[in-house]
Amino acid sequence: MSDSKAASPMKLAGLVLAWYAGNTFYNIYNKKATNMIHAHWFVAAAQLVVGIVWSIIMWTTGIRKTPNLTSDDIAKCIPIGFFACVAHAGSVLAMGMGAVSFAQIVKACEPVFAAVVGILLPPADIKPMMAYAMLLPIVGGVGLACVKEGKGLDINVGAFAYASLANAAASLKGKIGGSTTKALKSDKSKNMDAANVYAVMNIISFICTVPMVVIAELPTLQKEWDIAVENHGQKE
Repeated sequence: MSDSKAASPMKLAGLVLAWYAGNTFYNIYNKKATNMIHAHWFVAAAQLVVGIVWSIIMWTTGIRKTPNLTSDDIAKCIPIGFFACVAHAGSVLAMGMGAVSFAQIVKACEPVFAAVVGILLPPADIKPMMAYAMLLPIVGGVGLACVKEGKGLDINVGAFAYASLANAAASLKGKIGGSTTKALKSDKSKNMDAANVYAVMNIISFICTVPMVVIAELPTLQKEWDIAVENHGQKE
């Protein structure tokens, strides 16, 4: 076996561990941010800006090829970016309204939402019965997590609703976006590898998030910002 092939499983394991570590730290700091400033749509938008800045740096330095998209390509990406926006914002708002652990438990139900969307939206994607049976422990686990000893069923309705919305949006994004992203990746002239697909969707997602920041939070954003700075800013 060659060294490259021998190193492949180790590389995969390292990337998976890095993803879990990054996801853990993201969840922790996302909760800290939403506790500091009660403008959660703004927090979601700010996170997307970080990704956009990183992508621009990668493109302008030539480290990553700049996407070469037509207006028709962009139009096809807009619905995917919209559902990416709802999935991201729903996750941020869910963790902002409730415990991170609870939001993540509900988010674990995403395969259930994906299975339902796969059946309901054409073309129907019917899985083997065993695959659907494997979803039952997920549903049961979420149900158990909502039950507290001595209190019975105890659900943070807001967090549950936003996490479920995020699940539905992520499932719809995967369903409607699969063929579009596959076509973009297969056309080498588009320069749309997996990283650039994510970057483009990130930009569209940000554009879709801005109106919600304006509608839901702009009137009180300056006040909330000032409170956050006063309570959590650096002390002289």
